[in-house]
Amino acid sequence: MVIILFVIPLVAVVALYVLDIFLPMELISTLTGSVPFIAALSVLVLAAILVAAYRRKDNPLLMSAWLFLLCGVIILSLAALVDPFISGSESWTEELLSAASFFPLLLFATFIASPVRLLILPRRQRILYLVAGIVVFLGVCALVVLPWLLVYEGPRLHASTKHLLRLVKPILDTILAEPIAVLVLVIGLAGGGEPYVFIGFGLLLLVPEDVLDHFQLLRELDPHNLFSNLISIASRLYLLIGALLGAFKR
Repeated sequence: MVIILFVIPLVAVVALYVLDIFLPMELISTLTGSVPFIAALSVLVLAAILVAAYRRKDNPLLMSAWLFLLCGVIILSLAALVDPFISGSESWTEELLSAASFFPLLLFATFIASPVRLLILPRRQRILYLVAGIVVFLGVCALVVLPWLLVYEGPRLHASTKHLLRLVKPILDTILAEPIAVLVLVIGLAGGGEPYVFIGFGLLLLVPEDVLDHFQLLRELDPHNLFSNLISIASRLYLLIGALLGAFKR
């Protein structure tokens, strides 16, 4: 059952991609990037998280954790909703909101770690995770910065405030969001509960979404922003499934 639920978001985004091939005028790309679509999907996710928090009313610790997750997702949703309305000189608003979501998400991860006694890993595993984290971080930095500097002539051709801020966003998400997402994912896999596996994976998709969004601004990859939209949808669907599992599964 868990495997089926895990595959559902992937099937959904693949179906949307196939529809985009056959439908004219980039209809799917326009629809999935529209404010009403983003708002509707965000409301579904937030409602499911709120129900999950209510179902934990007998456990103040877990209820607080889900409420912190609610706050973090609200801030992320606001960042996605204000992005179409801001100009290049004001694009710091979206980046600031995305960075602000780090704090409630960190509290969520800390609170859910308590029921499983916080993972105490052997020294060898801690070193392994540290090295893996450094490798991923350096990989994201190289993927984002090097094409900007060496291939696409970004500093010479695309020097607006919006581009420079988006250059930093994937790196910030790798530093802030990725460790939280991995912690939540590991807690779920270590017996903390299936909902955390889906939530952790949904948060983990924030990094590739921002990388694709960055390349879309460089006009060299995903010129219609479809791939970035599809990853964003998959991220929200994983959050939705995780919240529904948290709400209705004991």
